[in-house]
Formats: sequence, structure tokens, C-alpha cells
Amino acid sequence: MSHQLSPMLSVPEKKTAAAELFRDRHFFNSPFFTDLRDARASLSVPNPQTQPPSSSRALLLRYHRLLYSARDDPCAFDDNLAFTWHDAFRPNLKHTSAFLRFEKAAVVFNVGAASSRIAAAVDRAADGGVKAACGEFQRAAGAFRAVGEMMEGQEGTVDMSPEASAMLERLMLAQAQECCFERALAAGTSAAACSKVARQAALYYEEAYAALVIPLLQNHFDRSWLSHIQLKAAQFNAEACYRYAIELHEKTEIGEEIARLQVGINAVADAKRTARGAPAPLYDSVSRLEQDMNRSLERAVNENNRIYLMRIPAAKTLSPLPAASLVRSASTSEVLDAKTETGLQSS
Repeated sequence: MSHQLSPMLSVPEKKTAAAELFRDRHFFNSPFFTDLRDARASLSVPNPQTQPPSSSRALLLRYHRLLYSARDDPCAFDDNLAFTWHDAFRPNLKHTSAFLRFEKAAVVFNVGAASSRIAAAVDRAADGGVKAACGEFQRAAGAFRAVGEMMEGQEGTVDMSPEASAMLERLMLAQAQECCFERALAAGTSAAACSKVARQAALYYEEAYAALVIPLLQNHFDRSWLSHIQLKAAQFNAEACYRYAIELHEKTEIGEEIARLQVGINAVADAKRTARGAPAPLYDSVSRLEQDMNRSLERAVNENNRIYLMRIPAAKTLSPLPAASLVRSASTSEVLDAKTETGLQSS
């Protein structure tokens, strides 16, 4: 049965209040600082999510470039400067800072959020869709990694803390790796190789889930995020078992095939019982995988009882499945690449 594409998570952009950047009238009226002022004003919209993410990212990148160019000018910024940004996940919470480091980190956060929105909206069933989504998720991962580094030891909203940034980076990498799995299946890659890609996706999702349930974050994000990530981790652990079992069946290693299928089925069944609030399409995708695995298990058990009579190893004796990562977090220069100001997705 063909693999069904499941939904992806995207990060909402942070809302900001208007900020007065200049104290010196000479600089205030100069063309460069007028551009900088206008670029900052373009970010102060009531609801950033109503803007197309490609347009939003173009504005953010333009402002960041201008802000970076002005960073060393002693007359450019007011001594009493105040940048206010709201938490992306709890908009009623906000933080105000006079530090440009905080302002730049918030801008980079929104670049990552816009990239995740672009990626999640891509039609992955279309020609080139999986590749485009994978690239955008890796760009988002790099943005959130950079935010975590910029905010180390700094005060700010929870969404920009090193802990939240690390969680978001792992989530974006998980979704990029999931795109690689989809591409591998579509290309007819061997079951053994697909199993390795799926296992790495599961590891990334497990790392994101472990980061999400720490005290600082567990009540900050919507419960549906916990359920979604938990179910995705189970789904890709099951996919890894399923694809590995196909390879085992071809080698007539039926005993281990049965054990691997049972492990995968149990992982999915346990997650479905506890992961409440995940989107219906994800439940449907996981249920279809569960059905496929049950059919394979029934066939393997029947063949083993009639022909092979192999011993079924206990789950705890099975070695960990191998994994292969095909993704990385984009570098900061890639995240802030001026080419994305056109609003076009990277190839």
C-alpha cells in the first residue's frame, strides 16, 4: 500500500509593537535610516499569521540586513530604546528589551517561523514538493538553532529560550527527515534503507518530545503539539520496524520479522491510546500503517506455523535498528540568504 502523507507542524510568528529607533534628527531624516525605520514599521502588524509567509520572510530579511548594517553606528539608536515582542505560543505574554541582540533574535525567530509555514503549506505530492518542503524545514531548524545561541544567558519570552529553541530545531529536523523518507519511498529505495531513514525521523521526534515535556515547556505549548509529536515518534518507529521486516521476510528470517512487526504495532497502539488531540489525518495515517503491519504479521505467523517453525525472539533481545540522518540545520548565512527576499522557495 502506498504511504499516506501526514500533516506537519508550523510555528506561528511573533507579534511586535512599534519601536522608535532614532534620537538624532539628522540620522532620522537620512535615506538609510528612513529605510530602516520603514522596514521596522512593516513588522508591526496586528496578526502576522494573516500575511503570506514568503512575503513576511522577505520583509524580515530586509529589516535584518538593514539592522545589521547599522549595528556599529553610535548615533543610530536611542539610549532608551524599547523593543517589545510577544510570545509566539502565548501572545498574552511579552518581553521588552533595549538590547539589539534581543531584537535580532526575534527577527531570526520569525524567519524560522515563516520558513516552517512555507514548508508545511507545500503540496508534497506535487513534483518537487517534498524537496522544497525539506529545504524549508532545514532552514527553519537553522533559524531556531541560531535563536537559541543568541539568547543564551539573555532574558526573553519562553518561545525564544535555549530550551524552546532546541526543541523547535529538533522538530524541524524531524519533519525534514520525514520528507526524506517520503522521497525515498517514492524513488523505490530499498526497504532496508527506508527503515534507516524512518528510524532517524523517529529519533528526532523523540528528542523533540523529550524537550517538550520539561517543566519550562510542558504547559507552554498547546496539548495538541505534545500529542502530534508523540504520535509521529511512534509512527516512524513503526515505519522503521515495518520496512526492516520487509527486508527480513525477503531473507526468510521470519522469526525476527514477527518480533519486529509486534514491536512496531505495540508502539503505535500505545501512542494512539495516550496521544489525544493530534489531527485526524495523522490518526488516519497511523491507523493505515497499523493495518498494513497487522496484515504482514498475520501472513508471517501463518507461514512460520506452516513452514519455517522459527523461534520468535523476545523484543528485549532485539538490537536497536540502524538510523541514517539525511538532514542538517541550515547555517545562519543560509537562513538569512538574501535570495529568499524574493519570496521564492529554495530548491
